[in-house]
Amino acid sequence: MNQFVLTQKAKAKQFQIKSLKGLGIQEIPLGIIAAGAALSYLKETHHSHLAHLKPPIRLHENDFVWMDSFTITNLELIQPSDSKGKSLMEVLDDTKTAFGGRTLRKWMVLPLKDLSKINQRQKVVSHLIGNEDLSEFLQENLSEVGDVERLLARASAFKITPKQLVWFAQSLLVINQVGKRLRTENNPQVFSPYLPDDSSEAVKLILDTMDPDPPHSLLKGGVIKKGFHQELDQLKDLRDHAKDYLEKLKDKEIENSGIQSLKVGFNSVFGYFFEVRNLHKDKVPTHWIRKQTLVSAERYISEELKDFETKILGAEDKIYQIESKLFEDLLLTLPTFFGVIQQNALKIGELDVLCGFARLSKERNYSRPTLVDQKKLSIKMGRHPVIENYLPSNLKYIPNDAFFDLNHQIAVITGPNMSGKSAYLRQVALIVLMAQMGCYVPAKEVEMGVFGRIFTRVGASDNLSQGESTFMVEMTETARILNYLSEDSLVILDEIGRGTSTFDGISIARAIAEFLHDSPFKPFTLFATHYHELNELESEFERIQNFHVKVEQIDGKIHFLRSLEKGGSEHSFGINVAKMAGLPGLAIQRAEVILSQMESLKNSEENTATKMPKKEVLSTSNQNDSALQLSFFQLDDPVLEQIREQILEIDINALTPVEALVKLNQIKAVLSGGKKI
Repeated sequence: MNQFVLTQKAKAKQFQIKSLKGLGIQEIPLGIIAAGAALSYLKETHHSHLAHLKPPIRLHENDFVWMDSFTITNLELIQPSDSKGKSLMEVLDDTKTAFGGRTLRKWMVLPLKDLSKINQRQKVVSHLIGNEDLSEFLQENLSEVGDVERLLARASAFKITPKQLVWFAQSLLVINQVGKRLRTENNPQVFSPYLPDDSSEAVKLILDTMDPDPPHSLLKGGVIKKGFHQELDQLKDLRDHAKDYLEKLKDKEIENSGIQSLKVGFNSVFGYFFEVRNLHKDKVPTHWIRKQTLVSAERYISEELKDFETKILGAEDKIYQIESKLFEDLLLTLPTFFGVIQQNALKIGELDVLCGFARLSKERNYSRPTLVDQKKLSIKMGRHPVIENYLPSNLKYIPNDAFFDLNHQIAVITGPNMSGKSAYLRQVALIVLMAQMGCYVPAKEVEMGVFGRIFTRVGASDNLSQGESTFMVEMTETARILNYLSEDSLVILDEIGRGTSTFDGISIARAIAEFLHDSPFKPFTLFATHYHELNELESEFERIQNFHVKVEQIDGKIHFLRSLEKGGSEHSFGINVAKMAGLPGLAIQRAEVILSQMESLKNSEENTATKMPKKEVLSTSNQNDSALQLSFFQLDDPVLEQIREQILEIDINALTPVEALVKLNQIKAVLSGGKKI
C-alpha cells in the first residue's frame, strides 16, 4: 500500500470521516501526504490527544490575492528588511488578543478578492468608528481574553495547568459577554459573521469544578472547588484544621499529666511526637511510648497521636489523588465543546482585527476605499502607512496621487536617489493591499478594482549559497513576474537592470517595459528607473506615462520635495547624493570633472550608443533564430562592405578546401591592413 493511501486513511480516521472528498482535497496528493506526515510525527512523538485538530482547509486561489515570497519580503509586510526598520504588521497591529494578532498576520499575506467579503469587513470598521462606546467596550473586554486557541490545544493534550484552565473559562465567559452586547446593537446584522456562539455550558462545567484561584501545579492542592466532592472536602478540613486539633490534644495531655512545658513537634523520621524536658520525666503517662532521648529532653508518642498522624499524612496523598482524578475527568469532558470554542476564537480573532482597524483609521485619518468591479486604480493624496507613522513630529508626509485605467497602464518614474521613488512604489502596493484586507487606507480618496496578484522587484540582494549573483537574483524575480502575469496583476519594478552594464541594463529595462505594455493582460505597472533614456517610451507607446519626483537645486545643494509630477527627469543628481553621504571632497571633485567630460562627449556625437532604437515589429512568418539576430552587415564600414560583396560572390559548392583557406587568408589581410582582395 503506497504512502498516499496510508495518509488518506490516517486522516480519515483522525477526523472521523469516511472519505476526504468532503474536504475538497482529494485531488491534492502532495498536500494529503504532507498533512499525513504531520499527523504521523505527532503520533510518533506520543501526542495521543489530538481532539483539537481541525480538518485541513483548502485555500482556493480565486479567494485570495496571490503574492510570492519575494513580494511579501520586499513590501516588508511581516518583518522589516533592516533590524531597525518597521513592518506593516507592526504599524497595523492594534489587536488585544494573541489569536487576533495571528489572524492579522494571515490577512496580511492573504488579502481578499471577494468584493462582498471586503465590504462586510469595511462595514464593521465603519460601524465601530461611528460607535465609540461599543469600540471601547470591545477594547476593554478583549484585553481580558487569554489565548483561547493555545489554551484549548493545551487542554486537549492534557498539558494545561489548573490556573490556565480557570483563565480559559474566564476568557470564554468574556467572549459570551461580547456576543450578548453585539446582539443588542441597533444593526446586529453588521456583526453576524463575527457573533460567537454560546459556550455557557463549558464555562459552567469548568467554574463549578475548579477553585476560583487554583495554583499552577496539582501537587500544591487547592485545585477543586469546595462543595464539589464530599470526601475531598472532609480530607481538606482535616488537613486545614490539623493545627487546631494538635493544640486541643496538647491541652488535654497537659491537663492529664500536669506537664506544663509539654510540646508537640514533627520531623521526617518519627513523625508527630510529644517532647518532655528531663525535669518532668517522672510525670510521663505509662501509655506513652518513648521514641528518642535527647540531652535535656525525651520524645514520646501515643496511640491517639499516631492515629492522627496516619490520617493527616494520608490526607495529603488522598487529596492529590482525588483532585488529579477529577481534573483529568474534566479535561476528558471538554472536547465536546472544542468545535464551538474554536469557531468562537476564529470569529473573535477577526473581530479583534477589525476593532484595531477602526481605532487606527480614526486616529490616523484613514479613509474608506471604494472597491468597484472594473479595472481601475485611483489614489488621491496617498501616504505610506509605515513611513508616515514613524516620521518625526516636526515633519509632514508629502502625499501623492496614482491613477491607472485601461488607457493609463504603465507609469515610468524617474528622479534622483533618496527622492522617494521606492517609497512611492511600495506606498501604492500597500494601499491596495490594505484596502483588500478590509482596512481603511492612508489616502484622501481611493477608488479601485480588485487585484488578484501583486508582484514586486525592488532592492538588491544576492544568493551566494546557491551561486546566484545580485543581477541573477534580480532577473530570476523579474522572470517570475513576467511568466505569471494576469489581467488583475499589479506590478512594482524598481530600477530593473542596474546590476549589469549600462547598455545591457537599458536594453533589458526597455524590453521589459515593452513586454508589459504589449502583454494581452495589460497589468498596471509602476516602473522606477535611473535610465532617463526610458523617457522616450511615452512618445512611442500610448499607455505609458512619465513621472518624476520633484527636487530643487539651490547653490549646488539638492532639496527633495517628495512630490510626484508629470514628465520625465533628465538628471539623477548622483554626485550630489554622494556628497551628502560624506564621500571625500577630492573624489567628489574628480567625479564632477569626469561627468562633465562624458556629457560633453555625448553631446558632441550625432549618433550616441545610448540612443534608444525604435521598436520594430518582428515578422511572425519566420520563427528561426536568425530573424532575431542583429545583422553583421548592417554596420556602415567600407571595408566590411567590400568583404560582404566578396563573400556573396563565392560559389561554396565549387570551392575546394585549399581555395577556402586562401580566401580566409585574404579576408584576414584586409581586416588587418585594409588591403583590397
